[in-house]
Amino acid sequence: MAGKGTGKYYAPVYRAKKSPVKVRRARLFKRCAVIAAAVAIAAVSIMAIQINRNEDDSFVRVAASEQSLAGVSSYPRVVDKSSPLADDYVPENLMSLGTLPNGDNVFLRADAAEAFLEMCAAMSEDGLGIVPVKGYVSYQEQSQVLAAAADRLVAEGQSAEEAKKHAEAEVFAPGLDEAQLGTSIDISTDANSVDSFSMTDQYQWICQNAHRYGFIIRYTAAKKKVTGVGDKPWHLRYVGREAAEFMVSSHLCLEEYVRAVKGENPKAIEEI
Repeated sequence: MAGKGTGKYYAPVYRAKKSPVKVRRARLFKRCAVIAAAVAIAAVSIMAIQINRNEDDSFVRVAASEQSLAGVSSYPRVVDKSSPLADDYVPENLMSLGTLPNGDNVFLRADAAEAFLEMCAAMSEDGLGIVPVKGYVSYQEQSQVLAAAADRLVAEGQSAEEAKKHAEAEVFAPGLDEAQLGTSIDISTDANSVDSFSMTDQYQWICQNAHRYGFIIRYTAAKKKVTGVGDKPWHLRYVGREAAEFMVSSHLCLEEYVRAVKGENPKAIEEI
């Protein structure tokens, strides 16, 4: 004979008989709960899909809701395949950074150059220094850079077609490099390499202060999906103080900021 541990077969169970009204009420309550849960799950799923579908736009909407951009009348130009620079475009008022180490052959548009020198002076007061590596690059110069990269790859054994494709993945094609605007600059702690810049105290200073002088770190890993360009912590873009501060505080890249401005003020114009 089995013991008491055999469970339901030898344990008498008493179930009180429920009234029909209570039964119907319980069933109705259960159905409502199931429907409510299904609606909630569907809502969350739709929200997740919408967020994934419009991830970039969500940043723009949040930023615009926190601070109005309706009064912004112009925005910095985005240079990309849909908006390339002409081969004869040269910015006005290019200015040498000759007062800085390695700055004799580095040029920026005057407003960007003055802001950069002001930023370097502030950094110097904190006991740090940076070296300008590359500023304005003409269309023709960028063509030479691309050709040199392709020639190197051909010398390494690639076909001309492969070399051109891979070279364009390494460097910007002429007309697609925002350096032609004269408002972007590559920086380092010396004139030799930019690769380790993100490991320096200067980089930390730039992250915390560059926007105060109108500069942003143009390309970051977090925004690659939007910009199409990988992490370049050494590459700064001058956009003006108000725009830079807005972008940094709202965690927007330039493309997202421009989209937000256009959304708030369709009459805003593109700066050249």
